[in-house]
Amino acid sequence: MSGHISRVNIIGAGLSGLSAAITLARAGIACNLISSQPSERAQSVLAEGGINAALDTMGEGDTIESHLKDTMKGGCFLESEEAVSRLTDNAPEIVRELESLGVPFRTHNGKLVQRNFGGQKKKRTCYAKSSTGKVIMTALTDEARKYEAAGLIQRFCHHEFLEVLIKEGKCCGALVRDTYSGEDMLFNGPVIMACG
Repeated sequence: MSGHISRVNIIGAGLSGLSAAITLARAGIACNLISSQPSERAQSVLAEGGINAALDTMGEGDTIESHLKDTMKGGCFLESEEAVSRLTDNAPEIVRELESLGVPFRTHNGKLVQRNFGGQKKKRTCYAKSSTGKVIMTALTDEARKYEAAGLIQRFCHHEFLEVLIKEGKCCGALVRDTYSGEDMLFNGPVIMACG
């Protein structure tokens, strides 16, 4: 079994894994992006519908509060209101960030077009035809490559997560198997689970 230098270890290279890696890299924190498949084959690529944000580009008087209410109702009030509040508060900024990275959301006369989708009462879904997940993943993968070139992100595709390593009640790494060689590898350091 081989070991790796202590870096933040992200398990999963889909939308959440890439987002975590980019966020860490922007802060100058090195990380390993560990996944059974490359990002280009993650389940996130298959997402079609779009991403919701209360941007009110369609002039319906949409608000973050309304987005929160619709999302809570859509989840039968089983979800954490604090988590949903953070999600809806940050959604407009996230959509703008994705747009700045080159995600080709549908636009008209320079404004994002939003549609009704997924039980939302207002038109707040930004989309890119039926390939929203694919274009978001492509933009994030391209952004991550900049940090790979700088040595802040190291990808380990075709690596199977086996278990988190716990010592004295604290996570201290992950045990991973290279699916090509069959070699077990120890990745020391903090672990972020971003595997769906």
